[in-house]
Amino acid sequence: MKILIILIRWKGGVGRVVSSIKPLLEKAGNKVEVISREDDLKCYSLKNSFKKLRQEVKSRNYDILYTQDWSCALPFLFKRNHYTCFHGNEPTKSKVLQTLIGNIMGKNIVAVGPLLKKRFPKSNLIYNGVDFNKFKDLHKKRDKIGWIKKESESINEEDFKRLARENQLEPTIAENIPSEKMNDWYNSLKVFVSLPPESAGFNLCWLEAKSSGVPKILGNENGIGIRNIEKYWKGMSWENHVNKLLKVIK
Repeated sequence: MKILIILIRWKGGVGRVVSSIKPLLEKAGNKVEVISREDDLKCYSLKNSFKKLRQEVKSRNYDILYTQDWSCALPFLFKRNHYTCFHGNEPTKSKVLQTLIGNIMGKNIVAVGPLLKKRFPKSNLIYNGVDFNKFKDLHKKRDKIGWIKKESESINEEDFKRLARENQLEPTIAENIPSEKMNDWYNSLKVFVSLPPESAGFNLCWLEAKSSGVPKILGNENGIGIRNIEKYWKGMSWENHVNKLLKVIK
């Protein structure tokens, strides 16, 4: 199959998902092309990108159109062989649009977590994955408490440092660390903290921390929920994700 994937930007969690599944889709014998609305087309809003995205897609030869999130799906709502992946729950006025698109696309939606599946019951629940060769326990000394600095977190840097002091652990904050260095960072941690907002669809960093052998992870029930990570993480490989995805889009 020829699969055309559309995402907003490469930077961030959705870009990491697409980067992970693209080579595995190709390994399974598919040809995959990716269009980034911002990086390739230089369109930084839905309004400005609507026409340009439609023109770009019309010029491509593909069998399956796979959009990432509601704003990329909107210009192609009634197109044949169109599937979309919902990576998060819109918490703002855009929630109405996401709900509308979700109701229209129904079984052509991939939901990455149980809260999204509950909201869109016709969708296909396919958990995100992790590269177990990349994120693994290196059996190093662990003496730090870690937190990834990002705007979506429900705690801020001051809260995190106070938590570190209370637990008498050295704080370390990940910010702009290259992807290839993240496993080393996780392997320095005795405790990892991540409290995603209610809008989170999955929260990949919990899975990465778990696979890297972090003994204690502090989280919440947003996204996939920390309890589900503890229960299912061994089966959450990108290979499993792609195998389930291919069954849906075929």
